[in-house]
Amino acid sequence: MIAEPGGALSPVMPRRISGPVDPDSYRTGARLAMPDATEGMLFESTLPTGHTVKVDVSPEFGGNRLGPEPKQLLLVSLGACTGLDVISILRKKRQDVTHYSINVFANEAADHPKIYTSILVEHVVGGRGIDPKAVERSIELSITKYCPVHALLSKVIPVEHVYRVLEEA
Repeated sequence: MIAEPGGALSPVMPRRISGPVDPDSYRTGARLAMPDATEGMLFESTLPTGHTVKVDVSPEFGGNRLGPEPKQLLLVSLGACTGLDVISILRKKRQDVTHYSINVFANEAADHPKIYTSILVEHVVGGRGIDPKAVERSIELSITKYCPVHALLSKVIPVEHVYRVLEEA
């Protein structure tokens, strides 16, 4: 949010500015640009790490489905954020993980802006002699201490995590 004249903050009303924003005033940022603003809906995004992501929508909304839709990236961000924490913690706990996958499911409001109304994250951990309590604790640490995406989303909608442990021979 940008302070309005008089110091009040407005999360919903945009404010016209006379020059570019000073990026040095912020700790991080992303840049998005349309390769062709005369047609389509594609944005090419550059992340703070320099990685790029194409973001687009389906043809019914004027796009060409050349990349994920913005809201879908929230689900990927949540899964990746918790997943990176969980696998790191499990390795520190010396768990013999040979498979780890995450499925993120969401319910969506029927009316615009069609926000997610709830999210379920399913962690599937496979390996030899995996301690289910170690998996549970790793997920707990991620969602209560480390993952900023979970912290942000869980402030506005219910986010539940479940897990399964698959024993491998």
